[in-house]
Amino acid sequence: MENRKGERASQKKRPIVGIVSAVILLIIILVLLLANYFRTLNSQLFEERKVHLIEFTDKVAEVIDSVGASAWNQVYACRHMLTNNDELTTTQGLVELLASTWDFIDAGNSLAVAIDSDGNYYASDGHIGYWTANDATAPKAENHQQLIMEIPHIAGEIYFLFLERLPEPVEISGEGKKITHIAVANNINSIRNQMSVSGFGEECYSYIINKDGRRLYEYTYEKNFLRSFNLLRAIEAYPIVNGGSYDALQDVLKGGESTALEFEYYEEATGETRNWFVANSAIESTGWQVLLFVPTDVLGAHTNAIVDQTIRFFAGVAVILVLVFGMMLFVIMVGRSDKKLMEQQEKTNAALAAAVEEAQSANKAKSEFLSYMSHDIRTPINGIMGMTDIAIKHIDEKECTLDCLGKIQSSSHHLLNLINDVLTMSRIESGRTEAGHAPFDLRLCLANCASIIEGQLTTWELALVREFEELKHPFLIGDELHLRQVFINILGNSVKFTPDGGTIYFRAKEIREEEGKAVFRFELEDTGIGMKPEFLPHLFDPFVQEDGGTRTTYKGTGLGMSITKKFVDLMGGTIQVESRLNEGTKFILELPIEIDPEGRTEEIDHAVDINLKGLKVLLVEDNELNLEIAQVILEEQGAIVTPAENGKLAVETFEQNPAGTFDMILMDIMMPVMDGITATKIIREMERPDAKTIPILAMTANAYDEDIRRTREAGMNVHISKPINPDMLLKTLEHFYRKDSASS
Repeated sequence: MENRKGERASQKKRPIVGIVSAVILLIIILVLLLANYFRTLNSQLFEERKVHLIEFTDKVAEVIDSVGASAWNQVYACRHMLTNNDELTTTQGLVELLASTWDFIDAGNSLAVAIDSDGNYYASDGHIGYWTANDATAPKAENHQQLIMEIPHIAGEIYFLFLERLPEPVEISGEGKKITHIAVANNINSIRNQMSVSGFGEECYSYIINKDGRRLYEYTYEKNFLRSFNLLRAIEAYPIVNGGSYDALQDVLKGGESTALEFEYYEEATGETRNWFVANSAIESTGWQVLLFVPTDVLGAHTNAIVDQTIRFFAGVAVILVLVFGMMLFVIMVGRSDKKLMEQQEKTNAALAAAVEEAQSANKAKSEFLSYMSHDIRTPINGIMGMTDIAIKHIDEKECTLDCLGKIQSSSHHLLNLINDVLTMSRIESGRTEAGHAPFDLRLCLANCASIIEGQLTTWELALVREFEELKHPFLIGDELHLRQVFINILGNSVKFTPDGGTIYFRAKEIREEEGKAVFRFELEDTGIGMKPEFLPHLFDPFVQEDGGTRTTYKGTGLGMSITKKFVDLMGGTIQVESRLNEGTKFILELPIEIDPEGRTEEIDHAVDINLKGLKVLLVEDNELNLEIAQVILEEQGAIVTPAENGKLAVETFEQNPAGTFDMILMDIMMPVMDGITATKIIREMERPDAKTIPILAMTANAYDEDIRRTREAGMNVHISKPINPDMLLKTLEHFYRKDSASS
């Protein structure tokens, strides 16, 4: 009996032992996997941080190199002034000559210095003294040198000195002195902030050293951080965590290459230990090196948070897996079918709840959009109707009537913009918008966009600042139409959201060339009301505006920025936005655009006075009001207009009149009896000399890409969108009329 009881007890213990063994095995496997994962993660994080810090260090070195390049140009300019001055007779004249260099050097941060054979120096700030750095001007010294030093008469300020020995000494004839060296000294404080990286706060320390590690200059925030005379020897006292050895670092420094390593720094004052990164980059013009020190926890603040979250996640996952494993075994023992059914039901309920929430959210967004659109469309319509009634009642009061007409025009433009945004977004979402591929001049595109915005500023106290750098490749092949809309959308918002007294900046420059394309950087910045940080991630969402309260002042559909983002993506570019509430907003676009190899350098055609006197136009339009408007616009400029109500009548009128009767044809597209496309094709096929050459201009409310393509395929020369912009219409007509007049 006792043996049987022991066997039963042993059989009962076996499942428990199996469960415990399985759980322990699972924990061991998880620990090993996590250990391997975090080793790999730590290595990858080091490499990523290393790459980023090297990039920052390279930029600091580039800043110093660019300062050097500019300074050497200034040195050469000073040398030219000095060696080509035949009237230099006194040291006072020399000082005055040096002072005149402030025309091309920064007088606040730079000095021009001449040194004579006796060791005296003469500065552009009027000071004359004795030169203490005799080793730099000794005969055995190099002809071209860069030094970091103090100017003797300016205590406490460090200067970059760019020193050149003159090919031949310049004699001051009245005093018997000979000038042997010329130099330009730049106050290092003028580039001090550029030698650190603002994103790291006040914990990014910069040093300039020579190849042997000797410290030439330092930019630190703490007095007790690495103040050693030789930086390489100083950091050798601390153990390396990642990145190799100090011997390898010294080899890299001597080879002029860049690298980074991570070391453990012990702060004696506080007794704390902290990991730091150090990266180097060569200053090519001098052979010096930049060392950049950043704490690991600052450089990887975000990634450290991610790692901590990952650790917590995996720990939670491990606990959950262990619990789930135990529960699964328990379910096997007591029957798991009911448990699985309950879990499945819970998942189904959760999925249904999520679907209901998503549907409610979509309905809410749709309702809000329809509510906004109802308000925004009714507002300009009410303005148009109200101002029309007032104008009719005060028709004899010219000033009142003109005021009403101006407000009607403003409301009409606003209503048209609302409708255009909705239609454009609809086409983008349906996938019917394609990137254009046609030649254009980027300079003209930028100038036109700036002119349009300047036209809007006539009623605002705002300044538009153009900063367009000279473009190496202004002639391009791409989507000018959508590029214009991107600029107008962003600049238009700047006008809308910038209070009086503010400034709008429009910048453009070509940053590089790659694979037959020029990459351009556009910056559109304002000093307006800015945006809240929590709204920025939703800036490009359709139908979204920052909050309801602003709608009473800044109206719109909430589609402009979404359309802008879609167009930038369509053109293969990127768009970034920086904004601070009540300080302003800055958009940064980078776009690669194909270079036009057949583009020729021409000056941008500036606007001229419109002269259409004697222009004979066949105006084809079925709508009486549109016909009357176009006829009045043309006849006021001296044109002779022959109207036709449809395409069939236009064909007959053209055919029945001899060649030369009409100078051009303005053709509506959608008309009864015969549409404009058909009428154009018939005219182009006629056997008469002017049928192939007479300019035919399309007028239509259909302004999409395929509509423009259809008009061009039919033989029309240009496409003019309705509602008609009088200035655009007249400039287009004048262009063809002037061209035809010149050719005849």
